[in-house]
Amino acid sequence: FDCVGRDSKGQMYMKFHKPFSIVEQIQLLERSILVNSFAYYELNENILSDFQYDANAIQLSELKRDHPEEFKRSKYYDYFYDYCQGSDVHYTSGFDLIERVRKADEDLYRRIWMDAALALDLKNKKDGGMN
Repeated sequence: FDCVGRDSKGQMYMKFHKPFSIVEQIQLLERSILVNSFAYYELNENILSDFQYDANAIQLSELKRDHPEEFKRSKYYDYFYDYCQGSDVHYTSGFDLIERVRKADEDLYRRIWMDAALALDLKNKKDGGMN
């Protein structure tokens, strides 16, 4: 998948190149949000721009609205159950997601940390070492 693409209306969305199930799409978006939240709140760096992060949050909220049962089957549901509540998802920061993970699943917390560190390293290499 591509982290971000544009639909026919110009809205940014995660683009899937193979037929991921709805649950898999939800989990990929949730994992992206978790990794970016870790980088932002724990490492004080961005993997995604705010615009890209918001686009992922909007896409997740639409999937949550349109497929509530699949959303509940997501392996990250316990962390995202109240994420994107209401009609205005633009103010969804995700600041509390990492703390929820840290308290509930130390192994997942470590894996998210490693994913964030790897993503930042790849981003910095792509950007020529510039932040």
